[in-house]
Amino acid sequence: MKQLFQTKVCGITSITDARICVEAGVDAIGLNFFPESPRSISPELAITIAEAVRGKIKLVGLFVNETPKVIRDLHAAVGFDYVQLHGDEDPYYLKNLSPLPLIKAFRCQSNHPATIIDYLGACTTLDVTLQAILLDAYQPGTYGGTGHQLDWETLDLQTSTFGGLPIILAGGITDENVIDAITSARPQAIDTASGVESAPGRKDRDKVQRFSERARLTFDSPENT
Repeated sequence: MKQLFQTKVCGITSITDARICVEAGVDAIGLNFFPESPRSISPELAITIAEAVRGKIKLVGLFVNETPKVIRDLHAAVGFDYVQLHGDEDPYYLKNLSPLPLIKAFRCQSNHPATIIDYLGACTTLDVTLQAILLDAYQPGTYGGTGHQLDWETLDLQTSTFGGLPIILAGGITDENVIDAITSARPQAIDTASGVESAPGRKDRDKVQRFSERARLTFDSPENT
């Protein structure tokens, strides 16, 4: 299993925004290939962005209910460090993508982890290895990036059993609430998209900088070690 990033900014749509993240000290960026998202980009743009920042930041490809062939082809072309599945993909689907470095996102309708635990159990049965799971806010008819906040105050990540997998917390994370999100839920990583934007798909340099600095200081504080 790879060493997971701690901070991630998703929905990067330009070289400029990718470099903003690098300069701010963000660990990873997400490149979105879900056509219905305002942050979706073409394979050609993804390759251009990846080449501009490769080796300076981790690259995560985000897909929603895409075919395994398309994901494999884009992984080969772009060179992702991780592939994030944000749709309704079941464990059998994940098996078809093995051994790609997979992150599975779950849109949480409640704070009870039973459904996630059952899903991960099925992955274990099928010998599917995940690098991490991502917990996002549930919003009917969408697959994330809405800015709706996950109820991390009551989300019990410390006593829940997720097979020892790292937890990435998403769902309404901003530069203003990132400290509270980390100290309340104590995830291994934090993910934002709309929370550091001036417009959909356009990152705000100051917000990204504050997000990165505050997250890093909070992760490094004695209370979170």
